[in-house]
Amino acid sequence: MLMKVIVPGLVLLLSVAITFAAETNVVDKVQFQGGQVLTWPGGKALLAPHEASLPFDVIVKTNGTFTVQRGKLRVLLAGESISKDGSLTKSDGTTQPVMDHVTLRRGLVTVVKDGEPAAASGAVPLADGTTIYPDGKVTSRSGASRRLLDGEVFRLQGGELPARDTITLQDGRVKVQKDGTLLTVEPGRSIMMNDGTKVFGDGKIIKADGTTTQLVEGKIFVIEGVVTRPR
Repeated sequence: MLMKVIVPGLVLLLSVAITFAAETNVVDKVQFQGGQVLTWPGGKALLAPHEASLPFDVIVKTNGTFTVQRGKLRVLLAGESISKDGSLTKSDGTTQPVMDHVTLRRGLVTVVKDGEPAAASGAVPLADGTTIYPDGKVTSRSGASRRLLDGEVFRLQGGELPARDTITLQDGRVKVQKDGTLLTVEPGRSIMMNDGTKVFGDGKIIKADGTTTQLVEGKIFVIEGVVTRPR
C-alpha cells in the first residue's frame, strides 16, 4: 500500500522558490538611466524580482543586462534604450537592431551577431533562402537579385527589418544617423532624410507634412530609414 508523505519543509521551500522566481512584464520600451531600468508605458522603474520582456524574445533584467533569444548576455549603458520594434538606440543617437542581422554600412556588408559587428567574409545565407554576398549582391530563393542599400537590414533568421534613422542634438551640434552612418549637420547647412524630413544645422526640423520643431539637447528623434522598392 502506497502512502502519501507531506514534508512541511519541502512545501515551504517550493513556496519560497515560487515567490522569488523572476516575474516578467511585457513592455513597449526600456531605458537604462540613473542605474535603473525604466519601462514604458509610464516610465516606471523595473524592480526585482521582475524582468522586462519585449518582442523578438528580448529579456531585460533590473541591472540593465539583457539577452536576445537566450543568446550572449549584453549590457545596456546609461541612456541606451530598446523599443518594441527591436531597435537599440544609444545615447549618441545611433540605432541598430538587437537581433542578429546583416546590413550595409558605408558600402561594407556587415554581419552583427549578439551585438558584435564583423565584415562578411563570404556569402551569408539567411533562413528564408535569401543569400547576401560580400559585394552587396542579394539573391532571393527564387533567384532574383539586386543590390543591398546602405542602411538596409536583414535578419539572419530571414526577412527584412524596417530601417531606422535618428536626429539628435549632442553638445550643441546636430547629428543624424542616415543609412547606417552618423553625420554632423553643420550650422548653415541642411540634410534631407529618407522619410522627407529636412534637418538644419541650427536644430530646426521640417517634417514631410510641413510641420516644424526645434531640437532639444539630448532628445533623440527616431524616424523611418531607407525604404526598398516592393519585390
